[in-house]
Amino acid sequence: MIEAIFIPDGEDLIPQPTAAGPWFPGVQHGGAITGLIARAVEMVPSAQPMMLTRMSVDMSRKVPMGRTRVTAEVLRDGRRVQSLGVHYEVDGEVVARSTAMRIRMDDAIVDDEQMPDPWPEDVPPEGPDGLDDMDISVQGADFIHNFTMRRREDEARPGRTLSWVRLNVPFVLGEETRPMTFAAAAADMIPSAGSIMDFGRYLSINPDLSMQFHRVPQGEWIASQALVRVNRAGFGSTDAQLFDATGSIGRSLKSLLIDPR
Repeated sequence: MIEAIFIPDGEDLIPQPTAAGPWFPGVQHGGAITGLIARAVEMVPSAQPMMLTRMSVDMSRKVPMGRTRVTAEVLRDGRRVQSLGVHYEVDGEVVARSTAMRIRMDDAIVDDEQMPDPWPEDVPPEGPDGLDDMDISVQGADFIHNFTMRRREDEARPGRTLSWVRLNVPFVLGEETRPMTFAAAAADMIPSAGSIMDFGRYLSINPDLSMQFHRVPQGEWIASQALVRVNRAGFGSTDAQLFDATGSIGRSLKSLLIDPR
């Protein structure tokens, strides 16, 4: 039984087996990393309510499954905009970094008549009830086992994928998972080149991730409509729009490094 993805131990967090990724043994999944970074950002005090609007993560080296500590530092603490830097340490060594931005939230700023009707692109796609559960038995990605994932690949247009994910366990034991923690983890779970290339022959990892949010997600499901691009030189990218059940919440973009197994 999976209790949580991380177990707290003082100021540190102990990754559980389901924090691991699919590509290398003993290495944390990118979604586990981005979720913890968003959690650290959200825990930073601010003068008034603020929303995480942008986060970029550098994961250019392997992040081991060791004792983890995530430290968020305020780089600029304005009344309306807050900039932060984040260090992700494992066993005392910095193995990933992030920069983030938060913007103040105030429902009294914009009058209702100034709010435009939703663009067609912002309307949520087909919901999770219309998709089948993804077969994760062949993926070997332990992190995915924390979620229910439903995915449909567009057979007529390779590289285009619709996915819905729902988190089934706490991110950190004893805590209610914050919406932006879930959103940051889901932003990393957009498909890689494995959706269009032979999973058994090629590795496809993302050494970075950038996400932009314009709304706090609502509900228990987050969706992505993604486009995967690859080239013969061994790299590519995935670009995805993110949704909850009521509409668009932001975008996610990641680089892809492709290698033969």
